[in-house]
Amino acid sequence: MERTRRRRRGGKVVDFTPPPRRPKIAVTGSAGLLGSKLVRALAARGGADIVLLDLAPASDVPGGVTHRFLNLNLPYADGTLLKLLNEERPDVLVHLAALRSPSRDSTYAHELNSIGALHVLAAAGEAGVPRVLMGSTTLVYGARGDNPNHLTEAHPLRPDPRDGFVRDFVEAEQHAKDHARRYPQSKVAVLRFAQLLAPELRDYRSRVFASPAVISLLGYDPLVQALHPDDAIRALLLAIDTPDLEGAFNVAPDGVLPLSTVYLLFGTLPVPVPHPLAYALIEASWLSGVGPMPGVHAHYFRYLCIADNAKSKRVLGFRPEHTTLDVVLQSAKARRGRHRLVDWEALEAAARVGDFDLKRILERAERPRATRPAAETRAPRLSRAS
Repeated sequence: MERTRRRRRGGKVVDFTPPPRRPKIAVTGSAGLLGSKLVRALAARGGADIVLLDLAPASDVPGGVTHRFLNLNLPYADGTLLKLLNEERPDVLVHLAALRSPSRDSTYAHELNSIGALHVLAAAGEAGVPRVLMGSTTLVYGARGDNPNHLTEAHPLRPDPRDGFVRDFVEAEQHAKDHARRYPQSKVAVLRFAQLLAPELRDYRSRVFASPAVISLLGYDPLVQALHPDDAIRALLLAIDTPDLEGAFNVAPDGVLPLSTVYLLFGTLPVPVPHPLAYALIEASWLSGVGPMPGVHAHYFRYLCIADNAKSKRVLGFRPEHTTLDVVLQSAKARRGRHRLVDWEALEAAARVGDFDLKRILERAERPRATRPAAETRAPRLSRAS
């Protein structure tokens, strides 16, 4: 720290050390669920200046937070963002601006999710931003019949190429890899969030679970995960506090549930349909403006896509406070309300007993073969439950 010398009245010279510069964190997508929660969490703990790069701040943005207008869908958004970054000089840029549900306006979605990430990374590289954190999704692994029980960060990204919603996130991650190669002095980390679920969330999966009845694929009952938004924010804060963080990290809860159990807890009636017809019906409802997702995305309601969180626990110290069962119970109870026809306590108790049994089955399936008793030498593979 450069030290200056000032002269007081009377001719006495004293040393003066200017206060240290506060770290500055820039956030895109600050009006979304994760972005707004992150901004409130950063403001609550203090110690850093916060800059919002978005069309408009959230309605409950804390005081003392700076907002700069940015529209990532404009053709020259990278130039605008470069100007803002040169003026603000952030230490960390957190990119959370993305659509979290399939959109019928595929051009708009692609411009924001894929090209928007390209704009952000290009501007960050030119401005010399030392660190970039980008939010992604575990859907990038793809839902396939040969997926292992838990997908690690080393697993290849294999979504259906026709699924434009997921493909845009894959492209955004490729932009992040290219950025890391082009600007080796910049630290780039990607947080792949498991599917979020919360009473206040209104994405496509929440709409599916809240529907009175849904089309289900006959003979398929995959295991699913549900991440609490507060756990996602906890992982983001840990990532911000880890200076040399690089690479991809799964941010996922502990525990899984069969999809049929989620439907049961939400009070949703699954209507089993042979999968060739189910894909066609889901696509038809999507094209008619009624359904929440295109037919090709039904893969995620047919096959496994379960992310392993061991790397986040090891590197970030991430410890989710809510299991998948906790998150589903909380959201389902908020949706059901106080219906007298449902004994919620009995339903919750039965769900927890079933969750305990499922954990035991999974532990036996994943136990090394050499340590299994003779009666368990052929443990069930749970990559597709039926």
